[in-house]
Amino acid sequence: MGRHVPVIVAAALSLLVGCGVRVPAPLQTFPGVEASVDVVALDSAAYKLVAVQNRSVTSAPDGRMVVKLELANLSALDLDVQVQTFFRDQAGLPVQDNPPFEMIVLPGGGSRLYEISSLQPNPGSFTVHVKTP
Repeated sequence: MGRHVPVIVAAALSLLVGCGVRVPAPLQTFPGVEASVDVVALDSAAYKLVAVQNRSVTSAPDGRMVVKLELANLSALDLDVQVQTFFRDQAGLPVQDNPPFEMIVLPGGGSRLYEISSLQPNPGSFTVHVKTP
Protein backbone atom coordinates (compact mmCIF):
# COMPACT_ATOMS: atom_id res chain seq x y z
CA MET A 1 0.00 0.00 0.00
CA GLY A 2 2.87 2.38 0.77
CA ARG A 3 4.11 2.36 -2.84
CA HIS A 4 0.74 3.69 -4.08
CA VAL A 5 0.92 6.84 -1.94
CA PRO A 6 3.04 8.86 -4.47
CA VAL A 7 0.58 7.95 -7.25
CA ILE A 8 -2.38 9.05 -5.14
CA VAL A 9 -0.65 12.31 -4.16
CA ALA A 10 0.27 13.05 -7.80
CA ALA A 11 -3.31 12.37 -8.92
CA ALA A 12 -4.71 14.64 -6.21
CA LEU A 13 -2.30 17.45 -7.12
CA SER A 14 -3.12 17.23 -10.82
CA LEU A 15 -6.84 17.35 -9.98
CA LEU A 16 -6.36 20.46 -7.83
CA VAL A 17 -4.23 22.23 -10.46
CA GLY A 18 -6.63 21.37 -13.29
CA CYS A 19 -9.69 22.75 -11.50
CA GLY A 20 -8.67 26.41 -11.82
CA VAL A 21 -8.90 29.04 -9.11
CA ARG A 22 -10.66 27.64 -6.05
CA VAL A 23 -9.38 29.98 -3.37
CA PRO A 24 -9.29 33.76 -3.37
CA ALA A 25 -6.55 34.96 -5.73
CA PRO A 26 -5.41 38.56 -6.30
CA LEU A 27 -6.95 40.14 -9.38
CA GLN A 28 -4.70 41.05 -12.27
CA THR A 29 -3.53 44.65 -12.46
CA PHE A 30 -2.58 46.99 -15.28
CA PRO A 31 1.00 48.34 -15.50
CA GLY A 32 1.54 51.10 -12.98
CA VAL A 33 -1.13 49.79 -10.59
CA GLU A 34 0.24 48.25 -7.42
CA ALA A 35 -0.65 44.57 -7.10
CA SER A 36 -2.55 43.94 -3.90
CA VAL A 37 -4.09 41.09 -1.97
CA ASP A 38 -6.87 43.48 -0.91
CA VAL A 39 -8.81 42.78 -4.12
CA VAL A 40 -9.37 39.09 -4.82
CA ALA A 41 -11.24 36.92 -7.31
CA LEU A 42 -13.49 34.25 -5.82
CA ASP A 43 -13.84 32.19 -9.03
CA SER A 44 -11.80 31.40 -12.12
CA ALA A 45 -13.95 33.54 -14.47
CA ALA A 46 -13.39 36.65 -12.36
CA TYR A 47 -9.68 35.83 -12.13
CA LYS A 48 -9.34 35.55 -15.91
CA LEU A 49 -11.72 38.31 -17.04
CA VAL A 50 -11.49 41.15 -14.48
CA ALA A 51 -8.51 43.38 -13.72
CA VAL A 52 -7.89 46.41 -11.54
CA GLN A 53 -7.08 49.34 -13.83
CA ASN A 54 -6.84 52.04 -11.13
CA ARG A 55 -6.96 51.91 -7.33
CA SER A 56 -7.35 54.60 -4.69
CA VAL A 57 -7.80 54.42 -0.92
CA THR A 58 -8.46 57.71 0.89
CA SER A 59 -10.03 58.97 4.10
CA ALA A 60 -13.19 61.07 4.21
CA PRO A 61 -13.20 64.14 6.51
CA ASP A 62 -15.14 62.12 9.13
CA GLY A 63 -12.50 59.33 9.16
CA ARG A 64 -14.33 56.78 7.04
CA MET A 65 -12.20 54.86 4.53
CA VAL A 66 -13.13 55.43 0.86
CA VAL A 67 -12.10 52.72 -1.60
CA LYS A 68 -12.23 53.39 -5.35
CA LEU A 69 -11.44 50.69 -7.90
CA GLU A 70 -11.65 50.91 -11.65
CA LEU A 71 -12.50 47.35 -12.63
CA ALA A 72 -11.72 46.45 -16.24
CA ASN A 73 -13.39 43.75 -18.33
CA LEU A 74 -10.73 41.84 -20.29
CA SER A 75 -13.31 40.20 -22.57
CA ALA A 76 -15.18 41.66 -25.54
CA LEU A 77 -18.61 40.85 -24.07
CA ASP A 78 -20.44 42.62 -21.24
CA LEU A 79 -19.69 40.90 -17.94
CA ASP A 80 -21.88 40.76 -14.82
CA VAL A 81 -19.83 40.67 -11.64
CA GLN A 82 -20.68 40.71 -7.96
CA VAL A 83 -18.53 42.79 -5.63
CA GLN A 84 -18.42 42.60 -1.83
CA THR A 85 -16.26 44.69 0.51
CA PHE A 86 -15.23 43.76 4.05
CA PHE A 87 -13.84 46.50 6.27
CA ARG A 88 -11.80 45.40 9.29
CA ASP A 89 -10.83 47.15 12.50
CA GLN A 90 -7.26 47.68 13.68
CA ALA A 91 -7.20 44.13 15.10
CA GLY A 92 -8.28 42.64 11.76
CA LEU A 93 -11.83 41.76 12.83
CA PRO A 94 -14.74 42.53 10.46
CA VAL A 95 -16.73 45.62 11.44
CA GLN A 96 -19.86 44.43 9.60
CA ASP A 97 -21.29 40.91 9.40
CA ASN A 98 -21.92 39.59 5.88
CA PRO A 99 -21.86 42.75 3.79
CA PRO A 100 -24.05 42.33 0.71
CA PHE A 101 -22.75 41.65 -2.79
CA GLU A 102 -23.33 44.47 -5.25
CA MET A 103 -24.05 43.54 -8.87
CA ILE A 104 -22.28 45.63 -11.50
CA VAL A 105 -21.98 45.26 -15.26
CA LEU A 106 -18.58 45.76 -16.83
CA PRO A 107 -18.89 46.75 -20.50
CA GLY A 108 -17.06 44.58 -23.03
CA GLY A 109 -13.46 45.76 -23.30
CA GLY A 110 -14.25 48.64 -20.93
CA SER A 111 -14.17 49.51 -17.27
CA ARG A 112 -16.35 50.85 -14.48
CA LEU A 113 -15.62 52.66 -11.25
CA TYR A 114 -16.57 50.85 -8.03
CA GLU A 115 -16.62 53.11 -4.97
CA ILE A 116 -17.51 52.26 -1.38
CA SER A 117 -17.03 53.87 2.03
CA SER A 118 -16.73 52.21 5.41
CA LEU A 119 -19.63 52.61 7.80
CA GLN A 120 -17.41 53.34 10.80
CA PRO A 121 -14.49 55.76 11.01
CA ASN A 122 -10.86 54.65 10.96
CA PRO A 123 -11.02 51.03 9.81
CA GLY A 124 -7.69 49.27 9.70
CA SER A 125 -8.01 47.48 6.36
CA PHE A 126 -10.38 46.18 3.71
CA THR A 127 -10.83 43.26 1.33
CA VAL A 128 -12.87 43.39 -1.89
CA HIS A 129 -14.24 40.11 -3.26
CA VAL A 130 -15.12 39.86 -6.96
CA LYS A 131 -17.02 36.94 -8.47
CA THR A 132 -19.23 36.10 -11.41
CA PRO A 133 -22.85 35.10 -10.72
